[in-house]
Amino acid sequence: PYLVAHRADLQAALAEEVADRSDIELVTGARVTGIAADQRSVTATVEADGKTTSVAAGLLVGADGVWSTVRAQLAARDSAFAKSRFSGRLAWRTTVAVDSPAGQAFGEIGVAGCVTTFLHPGFHLVAYPVSKGRTVNLAAFTRGERIAEGWSGHADPAILSNAMRGTATMLAKLIALAGSWTAFPMHTVQQQRWAVPQGIALIGDAAHAMTPFAAQGAAMGIEDASVLANLVADFPGDPAHSLAVWENLRRPRVERVLKRGAFNRLTWHAWGPVAVARNLVLATRPPEKLAADLDWLYGWEERKVVQG
Repeated sequence: PYLVAHRADLQAALAEEVADRSDIELVTGARVTGIAADQRSVTATVEADGKTTSVAAGLLVGADGVWSTVRAQLAARDSAFAKSRFSGRLAWRTTVAVDSPAGQAFGEIGVAGCVTTFLHPGFHLVAYPVSKGRTVNLAAFTRGERIAEGWSGHADPAILSNAMRGTATMLAKLIALAGSWTAFPMHTVQQQRWAVPQGIALIGDAAHAMTPFAAQGAAMGIEDASVLANLVADFPGDPAHSLAVWENLRRPRVERVLKRGAFNRLTWHAWGPVAVARNLVLATRPPEKLAADLDWLYGWEERKVVQG
């Protein structure tokens, strides 16, 4: 079983928690335009509401996604930090109400209350219920040319429809009835470092953006944040040590997730004999065995770091 959530619902829950904490200030529409660090603190130059201010702190965390401006600031002066790279694939997203024609079309080929993945050599489509089951989130992934960087861009819908050629009639019907889709280019980030000792860390997609074939981008960001927060609390006044321990702890797990994503990309888009073998494995292995193969992924628990 999966526990799924719409990202907007997750964001709303986090914003509500922030609003209840007097020691947290949330400023939206802000942009980091400069970073300076020494052995004592980190200072960020921030533009917001037409004003430029400087904010000093003991730790700066760049949690600003695959097109991170914090990472860009670091990359400008340190080759260990890299620019994102276009993967050659586009992600298409939309949501449909379960009682809409598109929702009804999904009900004819999918199963309510669980995650459904449709596999094809030219694309794959993931569908799952969100918002208390009132809507179904649809995410399709195809090859495509590079488009403007952004989470809600526009690409030629023909790219998606062409990828659907030769697929099941009912699946093509669902895609057509779903209406307009937003598209974004899938970028990845591979770099030597995620942090600098002076108190700057990159987490989530800013540090290690990955293709969504293991559906773990957001999850890795949440894990990064939790581990980092606890290490900073455990070793107060020593950000260099906290960041070094954090990166050493997180790298092996993130690299394993990346390998799983690469494996999924190969098997989900397989054709010919490889697809036949994949289907045979999925049809003959008990569901419990298939689920157990991913215990390392979904059963992760944060471990306490003991200072020695």
